[in-house]
Amino acid sequence: MNAMWKTNPLLPLRRMNDRLVYIVCFLLVVVMVVLTTGCDQNDVSRLAVELRNRDSGIRKSAAKDLEKLGAQAAPAVEELGKCLSDDDPQVRYRAAKALSKIGRPSKLVVNQLATALVNDPDRQVRYYAAKTIDQFADEAAPAVAQLTEALSDDHPKVRCYAAKSLGKIGAEAHVALKRIEALKKDKEKDVRKAAESAVRRIRKKQSESRRP
Repeated sequence: MNAMWKTNPLLPLRRMNDRLVYIVCFLLVVVMVVLTTGCDQNDVSRLAVELRNRDSGIRKSAAKDLEKLGAQAAPAVEELGKCLSDDDPQVRYRAAKALSKIGRPSKLVVNQLATALVNDPDRQVRYYAAKTIDQFADEAAPAVAQLTEALSDDHPKVRCYAAKSLGKIGAEAHVALKRIEALKKDKEKDVRKAAESAVRRIRKKQSESRRP
């Protein structure tokens, strides 16, 4: 080792510099993670309050910002759920889209999503409601009736997600089998595939539930 240092006296300094660079980079990453996480959670609390603002523009902006936070916006799910019945269609749209980005935690507002799925006049709101419910798997069982109704929606993606959701729910969705079967002849390929898969999954779950 001493001989190596004599031939290259800068080697110890290089090694020390490498270690320092590594340590500094590591600390920077830690600091960024801490600051980002703290900032996001503070933002969620603030934005959840803004969803109740009288100004529809502020409500819409808050929902849009929560959408960007994705799963980190989970604490605002209930407030977003209330926004699904907002008078402003843009607020409803942004709230539905934000819930789809948050994912499974949105199951807390499955009833509001189910209502939006069949009652909202905006097809994009219905689409995001269907897309969100699809992420709940069998926990979407309370929405079977609305999902069944959504099988005849004029938006093909709504029909597609409704069929997928019913398939994931399984045996409890057997009441929708005839309606899903009809979608095997849908003009949209994705809808036909979703229907075929849903029928198989529901019948499989029915068979399993009958086993002693």
